[in-house]
Amino acid sequence: MNMKIPKFLLYGEDDPKVESNIQPQLALRNWANLSDEEKQIAFQQLKNSGWVDSYSREILQTIEYLNNAFLRQCPGRHLHAVQPQRDHYHGGYGNESERMKAAITDFQHIFLREKSDAMVFRMLSKFAESHIDHSDHRRANEAQDDVERKKLVDEAFNKFDRLANCLNHIFEQFAVNQLVTRNGFVPRQDDKITEKVYTPTLSILADPRWKSVSTDLALMFEDYREENYAEAITKAHRAVQRFLQVLVGEEGKSGKGEVGKLLQKAKEDGVIPVNRFTEPLVSVIQGFITSERATNSTAKPTTKEATASDALLMMNVVMVFLQYCLQK
Repeated sequence: MNMKIPKFLLYGEDDPKVESNIQPQLALRNWANLSDEEKQIAFQQLKNSGWVDSYSREILQTIEYLNNAFLRQCPGRHLHAVQPQRDHYHGGYGNESERMKAAITDFQHIFLREKSDAMVFRMLSKFAESHIDHSDHRRANEAQDDVERKKLVDEAFNKFDRLANCLNHIFEQFAVNQLVTRNGFVPRQDDKITEKVYTPTLSILADPRWKSVSTDLALMFEDYREENYAEAITKAHRAVQRFLQVLVGEEGKSGKGEVGKLLQKAKEDGVIPVNRFTEPLVSVIQGFITSERATNSTAKPTTKEATASDALLMMNVVMVFLQYCLQK
């Protein structure tokens, strides 16, 4: 007779009502809407998880980048005040330790005190990018075999993925409206949409083959964050166009090609799955993308002003479309 092994359940575990009594659910919000105490807790969590210490080259690289990219604002004033001293015997800078300590001070100040969401997310995205192994990423870009390329991509993003998990846990706990993916920061969606569509699709698109598509998507998400909704719709259409160009081997050729013609060629070449069940769905999605570009984007004179809902729906449809095409 098999003995039934008991499984101990925590009180209220997986019960939304009980968990809401412990920690009420919040609506998604901007970083600037977090209280000082919440930001302090979030920063301590980042430290406790081992991502922030006084001798982090990644943080030094991040603040160096911010000071160079936004010199007039000079976000990292403590680092900027430390003049680099060349070490002619060993290479590099002789006062790197002092510079790293100054950089962590700037990193903490921006994380806790910066009023601009754009600056905080730019800093965190650069910090995340610095944990990508660019050597493996470059080798993946040169690999011809799909299996080898995927292996190299996963190795390149190994450390990044762990940091992304930490940041995403923080963002989820504090209802921050962003999600960290291999392709950059994207608007946080309903958990099911994130789990079933955005995360797996963007993970595949991290393959160097889709670099130009990823760039268009990153710009689309950036426009959405900055409330340039019409431009986000334009970028969404361009991402689909670029994706189909890469898919049928026409990227870089003269004439961009219309989405409809590119999609027809992809069907004829057998590079996307099409059958009697999915054909109508693809036609509807194609028609929606083309219609939104005509009515809400900046590509043509618009018939109405694009809203956040218009842009979000367009982005979601595009991500579903890309996921569908990538199934092949």
